[in-house]
Amino acid sequence: MRIWRADELFLKDLLRNELDKLVRICDFLKVEVNLDVLIVECETLSEFHQLTDRAYAIGAVYSRGIIVSQPFEVLRSKGVLEDVLLHELLHHIVSLNFDLPNWVQEGLILCLTGTQPEKLSGRHKECLSKFIREVRHEEIPTFLDRHRRRSVVESH
Repeated sequence: MRIWRADELFLKDLLRNELDKLVRICDFLKVEVNLDVLIVECETLSEFHQLTDRAYAIGAVYSRGIIVSQPFEVLRSKGVLEDVLLHELLHHIVSLNFDLPNWVQEGLILCLTGTQPEKLSGRHKECLSKFIREVRHEEIPTFLDRHRRRSVVESH
């Protein structure tokens, strides 16, 4: 396994196309871009499964400041490397700034990245579909303000 800091230059180059999207989403959420997260790139799919106990359909997992990822080459060959890393970085940023149930956080991130429900399956599809039903896009800022972490509100 290899461990990277998300703010390292090579990762910024890797995410070049998605960094603009990350900044726009953070602006919309009224939060700072925070790349203070470690990325553990597994060397094999087997190692990824051992560390995360997740199916291979899941490209990466975020928990408490650490992203555990399938090998970058595997994700790159599927054409999803940048999308997966952006998604997990958003989990980090949202977790730092908001107290949201897991399904809301997942649905919010999928919504903000423009993911279409018909392109998903399983839990991701359920979270996005439920989020879209319960929170209209124009209501997202007000909805999030109710769930903003106190320490974040007080520091601004």
